[in-house]
Amino acid sequence: MERTPLTPAPLVYAHRGDRSRAPDNTLMAFDLAVEAKADGIELDVRRTSDGVLVITHDPQVDSLPPVVDMSFADLRVQAPGVPTLEEAMERIPRSVFVNVEIKNAAHEPGFDPDRSIVDETIAIIEASGDLDRVLMSSFDPVAVERVRSVAPAVATGLLITGAVSIADGVDVARDVDADALHPPMTTLDGAEDESIRVAHASGLAVVVWNANHVDEVRRAAAAGIDVIITDDPTMAKRELEDSA
Repeated sequence: MERTPLTPAPLVYAHRGDRSRAPDNTLMAFDLAVEAKADGIELDVRRTSDGVLVITHDPQVDSLPPVVDMSFADLRVQAPGVPTLEEAMERIPRSVFVNVEIKNAAHEPGFDPDRSIVDETIAIIEASGDLDRVLMSSFDPVAVERVRSVAPAVATGLLITGAVSIADGVDVARDVDADALHPPMTTLDGAEDESIRVAHASGLAVVVWNANHVDEVRRAAAAGIDVIITDDPTMAKRELEDSA
């Protein structure tokens, strides 16, 4: 089977790098995820006030102002561990897939109604020649749709919260022509086999987050999950290898 950001299943992605051993979304966390032999690394993209794309999950870093209200120079001085998207793509070996999550929630500072952050993210990834190893995802379905419009060859995924059923998520994911649905591990409530079959029958891969315990990794693998996102890639890889 061809190796892509979604195949062959099950792949293990390190959630914001190896969070079990380093601060998340840092170059050290990415290095340790590579050391743990993760198949891919998930990271989060936001934009500074002067348009630099940086890797951070929350709208603000620690007690600093929102990232969108800070220049990159100020952010680098006050939070030197926050890398740029370019630095992350350069650091992560090309043999490792990268799940780039676009952070663009309407209720958070820096909401981008035009989704221009999508275009800017794609431009950086394309300049590095890495489009084929990237999976771009978001909770924002319009952003996912924008990725498909700007870069049709890039794999896309729609994230959903635990408040949304997999069945409902499948409908939205199909509407925006996504390649994958990303439900949380909490959505797998024991009846996951049928839900996963529905998603697969609709042509969608299923990327689950966050499977952080041995029993969760086992359940995800048994249910036919395509990509397992975890805070502990060493544990997840070991469990999958032991059960193979």
